[in-house]
Amino acid sequence: MAVNPDPIEILINRHLGLLDDLYLLRTTIDRLMKKISPHLVEGLKREYLSFLKIMEQHMRCEEEVLFPVLKSSLGSKGAPIISMSGDHTNLKEGIEKLHTIITDMETEDTEECRKAINLADEEIDSLINLFSRHIDKEEKCLFKLAREILVENELEAIEKKMKEIEKEGEGF
Repeated sequence: MAVNPDPIEILINRHLGLLDDLYLLRTTIDRLMKKISPHLVEGLKREYLSFLKIMEQHMRCEEEVLFPVLKSSLGSKGAPIISMSGDHTNLKEGIEKLHTIITDMETEDTEECRKAINLADEEIDSLINLFSRHIDKEEKCLFKLAREILVENELEAIEKKMKEIEKEGEGF
């Protein structure tokens, strides 16, 4: 049952967009594996920074807004939130590894660049896999639960706080 407002739907749509962004990064890395180009490296860095900004906003919306409201409603039955928080920690670690690899990537030394591209290739695959599994769990378990237990005024408050977080990001 769709509720108006529906912050859960906003989060689901954000999942799809972020997964698309990861696949876009994957495509650029694939192109770099075939041919090293300063233009492609700079494009990869820009794509990554755009992804990072949106992912950070998304995680803040979940961790600072949705999770606390759910935790309050669930009380001692908050295991799904603990699991999702653990996933977020793992995702942040993978994102940080990829961040370091991509931001340090330079084309002057072809051999070093190739090593960095190979590392980015491994890390992006790992991140796509982890994020895909996380999305599946979150949408089938946590979001389903949220729709069952949260009432309209809680959903309105969640959506309002999420919009505030998004507005903060517009100042970047």
